[in-house]
Amino acid sequence: MKFNTSKCKSMDAQDVHQTEAAQQKCRAKLRERFLWAVNQLNGQKATITMMEGLQVSGRFRGTDKDVLRMHIQDLQTQVGQYKWATIRIPDCLDIEMNVKGDPS
Repeated sequence: MKFNTSKCKSMDAQDVHQTEAAQQKCRAKLRERFLWAVNQLNGQKATITMMEGLQVSGRFRGTDKDVLRMHIQDLQTQVGQYKWATIRIPDCLDIEMNVKGDPS
């Protein structure tokens, strides 16, 4: 297979700047939609299946910045109820919540 280099053009500084600007705009839009989604889930009842099939429930209140932990209010477990809890997301097999709407 031959590669035709005559169709390739080198990017000048303006092309690079426009590409970077477009990527930055796209990343900003994705961040905005993610934050909207987390905000819509705030206060929603969550049913969580943890490792080994343990089920817990409570009200979703947010995540940390790396989305590795979620904060749950009034966590109900088989052992009892906790006013506030932080759950490691990698320990969750399934998280069920209702979504209020669509950002579009």
